[in-house]
Amino acid sequence: MVAINQARIQVELAFANLQNTEALAAHLQGHLGLESHWEIGSQEYNLFKEEATLGKYREALGELERLVIMRLFELPKLLMSGTGIFLSSCH
Repeated sequence: MVAINQARIQVELAFANLQNTEALAAHLQGHLGLESHWEIGSQEYNLFKEEATLGKYREALGELERLVIMRLFELPKLLMSGTGIFLSSCH
């Protein structure tokens, strides 16, 4: 019974947060003079979606570059450590 009451409270809080967020969004929309919402497939939506996708791609590419550079710096340490690791393409 306690778990049900806690779940009910969490649902009510989430719903109140949703209502507050919708009210804030409506206020900002009026304050900024926005008359229409973006719709899926609209030009503004597609532009933003493309920019967001490119941002994620750039972030992933930056992470890949970071990992490659880390490995490149580790390679000489592995070759000099006497571990017996020998890469034929490195000499």
